[in-house]
This record gives sequence, C-alpha cells and structure tokens, in this order.
Amino acid sequence: MTADERPTAPPELNRMERDALRELADRDAATLRAVSAYLEELAAWKTQQGDSEKGGTSGDDSDTYPDGVPADASVSVTEIDGAEYYYYQWRDGDEIRSETVQR
Repeated sequence: MTADERPTAPPELNRMERDALRELADRDAATLRAVSAYLEELAAWKTQQGDSEKGGTSGDDSDTYPDGVPADASVSVTEIDGAEYYYYQWRDGDEIRSETVQR
C-alpha cells in the first residue's frame, strides 16, 4: 500500500461489520484512534471472557435476511428494553421500507 492508497477492509467481515467500517471511514484520525483503542480493549475483554478470536457473539445471522427483505437493505442493531433488534431499511421505488426483527 502506498501513501495515496486507502486501506481495504478484511474480506472475511460480514455485511454488518463492513457497514460499520464504512461509517467510520470518513471520521478524523483522532476519532479512529480512539475507536481503535476501545476495540483493542474490547477484544482483550472478550478473550478474557472466553470468547474466541473468530466469530464472537455476533454469529453469521446478520447476512441472513427475513423473507421479503432484499439483500441490499441496510442493517442496524438497536436495543430496546434490554432486547436487541435488527432494523432493516431499503428503498422500494419512491418508498422507503423497513422491518424490525428481534435478534
């Protein structure tokens, strides 16, 4: 990689992980360093908790979409009253559609 080339994300990331990296890509260097430090601490904590280096608790289910949700829908995870939900959103012609599914 030369100084002019932007780094590329690891290919083994799932869709949600790639989306998270895209969200961070345009942040300033200080923010990216702070996020990086947090992620290193989180990885160390997860390792201490017995979580494996590969996979973690996220699983592969973020790449599986419910019936009727197109594969190009954006996905975010939200927590409501202690329960996590996948929130899918996509454009259907001139309309924006969405679906929420408990994780």
